[in-house]
Amino acid sequence: MGHVPHLHLPAPWHGPAIPLADEQGHHLRRVLRLVEGEDVSYTDGAGIVGSGRLVAGEIERGEEAPVARPGNLNLVVAPPSSRDRLRFLVEKAAELGVARLLWCRTRRTDGRPPPPEKAVAWAAGALEQSRGAWLLELGTTTLDDLDPHDLVVADLTGSDSPPAHRQTLLVGPEGGLDPDEIPPGAATFSLGTTILRVETAALVGSHALIRRPGAGPHH
Repeated sequence: MGHVPHLHLPAPWHGPAIPLADEQGHHLRRVLRLVEGEDVSYTDGAGIVGSGRLVAGEIERGEEAPVARPGNLNLVVAPPSSRDRLRFLVEKAAELGVARLLWCRTRRTDGRPPPPEKAVAWAAGALEQSRGAWLLELGTTTLDDLDPHDLVVADLTGSDSPPAHRQTLLVGPEGGLDPDEIPPGAATFSLGTTILRVETAALVGSHALIRRPGAGPHH
């Protein structure tokens, strides 16, 4: 059996078939060379995955089932200045199973969040590539809005092991966070002995928290 394309088709779905956007139909037929009747899988990005077929420019719906969210991690990041690095961060966070990526401005933040429509497109592409069921949620926040009792801050002087149960990871800018920017009550977690780029630290820290013992799927 050959490669079966995986599509992000946002709900609501009505009837026995799901219409395709023009660019999706073009990609399936012209790039992937799918022909009438071939199999695809699809997701609404909110935990439902189905199997179907390409029929007359639509996806004929087949068996559908809910899939548990792989985790509930909130990744809070001071955005890097490069568009390529922003895109890399969004795509890899989506592939890892991060639930939410929230941009946060700090004193040393140089970059700006990407345009929302661009970031959603990057996240959707990563969802399709990784064959996931949950679309990465995107937004912004402030340091004052973070719950310190749920917060882990990436810091060279922190613990070698990620704390249990906390579900929000904060990664500061390349210049680092000032000590008074770290909310009292937050835990700190060291990602190693070297200074990592923002996107590297975000992904290393996210992977460590998602893979903690007992950090199973969430419904």
